[in-house]
Amino acid sequence: MPEKQQGMWTRLFTDYRVIILIIALLLSIIFLGPSYSNGQLNTNLKFGLDFEGGSYVKLKLLNNSSPGQPISDQTLELTKSIMELKINEYGLKNTPVNTVRDDQGNAYVLIDFAGIPYDEAMSIVGRQGKFEMRIQTQGNESAFILDSSDVTGVSDPMAHIEGTETVYGVPFLLTKAGAEKFQQACIKYGATADPESHYVMMLLDDKVFYSRPLSSDLANSLKTKPVDQMEAMTGTGEEGKAMAKEVSVHMRGGSLPVSVQVVSSGQVPAEQGAMFKTVVIIAMILAQCAIGAIMYFRYREPRIILPMFLTSIFEVVILLGVAAFINWEIDLPSVAGIIAVIGTGIDQLIIITDEVMTTGKAPTTKKILQKLSSAFKIIVSSAATVVVAMIPLWYMGFGSLKGFAITTILGVFIGILITRPAYGRIISDILGK
Repeated sequence: MPEKQQGMWTRLFTDYRVIILIIALLLSIIFLGPSYSNGQLNTNLKFGLDFEGGSYVKLKLLNNSSPGQPISDQTLELTKSIMELKINEYGLKNTPVNTVRDDQGNAYVLIDFAGIPYDEAMSIVGRQGKFEMRIQTQGNESAFILDSSDVTGVSDPMAHIEGTETVYGVPFLLTKAGAEKFQQACIKYGATADPESHYVMMLLDDKVFYSRPLSSDLANSLKTKPVDQMEAMTGTGEEGKAMAKEVSVHMRGGSLPVSVQVVSSGQVPAEQGAMFKTVVIIAMILAQCAIGAIMYFRYREPRIILPMFLTSIFEVVILLGVAAFINWEIDLPSVAGIIAVIGTGIDQLIIITDEVMTTGKAPTTKKILQKLSSAFKIIVSSAATVVVAMIPLWYMGFGSLKGFAITTILGVFIGILITRPAYGRIISDILGK
């Protein structure tokens, strides 16, 4: 290799802008964690409902204290935070919960559950989740003992072997006040003296899922001291197991301060989501091919086309790496944002290239730097305009609008801070030879 060529590569790979690009690219690949197994490429990317299939629900929040009146902003935020807690407890981390109001002030919650069937999704957010304990007083009558505010700790569901069956239950602890309420109610209604005539019941949204008498040991203990360790048995088989998980989630998350009404719902089959994913991958490949063709017809020089094409690909890889790092959910609007970033990115690379090419066949370093400075002023102004346009969608939007805005803004910042400076350094060295 000629000495001059060796010097060029040494200058490039020791330049801080190129080093930053290489580090960002390597970190992105690590975050993506690509692997190939069973004939399929796997990554750490999290895909949304559009690609994984699943369920979507739109819930109207109903004011329990003042029926017919819109709920307050504080109640809306509390409801959202409780729903997010329940969804996380169920094991669905980072599932977006979006809130919106109509022109009459009515509040709604919109949630997409990627990979979750409709019935399972509704068991998490389609109910208020009000937990309470009652005690049988006489005949079919019962008295209230305590609710979820008296529960201080909930364990994961447990399985117990009883004879030939597996019985599921949810261990939990009562607060000091809750334990005293339970003791006083059992003594008052005679459950400690005659357990078989005074069943203790546990309810979720007014539906009984547990009804048993006190054990003889527990009845004797309650005569002298409060007991704070309890377990809600939910039944046997898959039904009992599912109910145990549901009870655990709602006891941990607490009761919603409002009732919920399903306004609209549905589900996307997993097969349809897989088809969308394939179509999107093809669309992105075609977009890159179209960009390659345009660059070829414009410049017809491999030394220009290859760096520009690779820079465009590197930008997408870094953007996906950031998405994997922050657990951002990739859906169709996010992909639209990625394709928009590819398009605007190529526009800016062309501006840089054309500015450098106007320096002539034997440009001085000073002249190249002046042209690069001019190009970056145009690029930064253009990027600022895009970011300003996207901020309202990010701040005020929800669902698809927010996903598109965030992806576009991330892509713009990656281009301005990482890929454009590195490309400017590379193309100026190549064309300045």
